[in-house]
Amino acid sequence: MQYKMKVFLLRGYEIIDDIKEELERQCLGVVSCADILALADRDAVFFAGGPVYDIPKGRKDGTRSKIEDTINLPSPNFNASDLIKMFAQHGFSAQEMVALFGAHTIGVARCSSFKNRLTKVDPNLNSEFAKTLSRTCSAGDNAEQPFDETRNDFDNLYFNALVSGNGVLTSNQTLFTSPRTRNFVNSYAPKPSLILLGFPTSHGQNELA
Repeated sequence: MQYKMKVFLLRGYEIIDDIKEELERQCLGVVSCADILALADRDAVFFAGGPVYDIPKGRKDGTRSKIEDTINLPSPNFNASDLIKMFAQHGFSAQEMVALFGAHTIGVARCSSFKNRLTKVDPNLNSEFAKTLSRTCSAGDNAEQPFDETRNDFDNLYFNALVSGNGVLTSNQTLFTSPRTRNFVNSYAPKPSLILLGFPTSHGQNELA
């Protein structure tokens, strides 16, 4: 039996190459792509309206690139217990994990990662929002659905969406439906200032490798 795999290529690495070349020209030394990506991530958060924070430097680039390494990434179908266990293996508490999920205030998910929630009644999915997801998926598996109403802004609307049952992924909505993480979502949803404090602490001091 043959299996077909859909590969979604990451784009923009030529920008990293240009940054690396310029930094090494000015610094007269080797600068890792890993550090450049981490710093670009931090600055993107700031320019999207997020907090200013520092992160440790000194990462080294890997020497291998294997698809099997991606099994270490959390599945969009994980429940809260699965997520807590995986993130704990990398030194994150449950609250730090929820704060990191606040990064989903930026960006989109493809239909292929959430269409399973539409094939049967999901009691944790707002019925009106389910119609929105269905309309998105009518355009195919690659159709994109923003995680919240302001896909390019760093704010707390992602957590408000979870409280309303409008989480796009199972792994999003589970943060509110699970008693183990619900209180953290409830604390971030009404107070943007808390996520501005919680995200830098989780993102800057611990990094999921």
